[in-house]
Amino acid sequence: MKQLTVTLSAFFLVFALWNCNGNGGGTTITDEGLEITDEEVGSGDQAQDGDFLTIHFRGTLEDGQVFESTFEREEPIVVQVGTGQLPIRGWDEGMLGMREGGKRSLVIPPNLAFGEEGVPGFIPGGENIYMDIELVSIMKPPTPWEFDHSDLETMDSGLQYYIHEEGTDEKPEEGDMIAVHYSGFLEDGTMFDSSQLRNQTFAFQVGLGQVIPGWDEGLMDMSVGEKRTLVIPPELGYGEQGAGQVIPPNATLIFDVELVEIN
Repeated sequence: MKQLTVTLSAFFLVFALWNCNGNGGGTTITDEGLEITDEEVGSGDQAQDGDFLTIHFRGTLEDGQVFESTFEREEPIVVQVGTGQLPIRGWDEGMLGMREGGKRSLVIPPNLAFGEEGVPGFIPGGENIYMDIELVSIMKPPTPWEFDHSDLETMDSGLQYYIHEEGTDEKPEEGDMIAVHYSGFLEDGTMFDSSQLRNQTFAFQVGLGQVIPGWDEGLMDMSVGEKRTLVIPPELGYGEQGAGQVIPPNATLIFDVELVEIN
């Protein structure tokens, strides 16, 4: 009996080592059939709900056809994980818990991908989707700048603002090309967009209607280097229509904005 116990223990040890893949963490299968294999675990932070991930990925069909890939373009993308914004639920769920520098493979069943219908002319129905993912970096979502809302200044239009840091004396004129960093939030604190996540300023000609009215009005009054929070009522934002699935109808928008430069 002792010899049998030793033999079985050795078997399970060999099996566990075989099931791990180099520096990988082995394979797990969730209750809904999502198969997750860590090819390389990585050594950085772990991805959590709401994090913004910079990733490379490759999506492959059962016949081996690649339907999308960032590896060939050498341009990673930024996605928010755990919020249901990705088109494939298994992809979204499968990235949670990854570590920076990690590489993970997913086998996503139809119930967590495109179902029995698929995407006509693009993704066959009822098939697994195969995803290879490399997690380049993790960024926590920006949080709204803090201030006492009783200190908000109100303009005639109903636009409100609070100045966190004064800038120089240089202010834009109508038609100037300006560059800003910004983060946008709903009133409940939900962030819907941020230039910080892309690590790139947003440039546009101010005062010409290229952005929502609240931006044009609020930024025309800013100076270079200034940091300001804009509280934009619906009529100066996206109004009764909202904007896609991100901004609901009649939403008050809160933007933390830094005017970086005027060109």
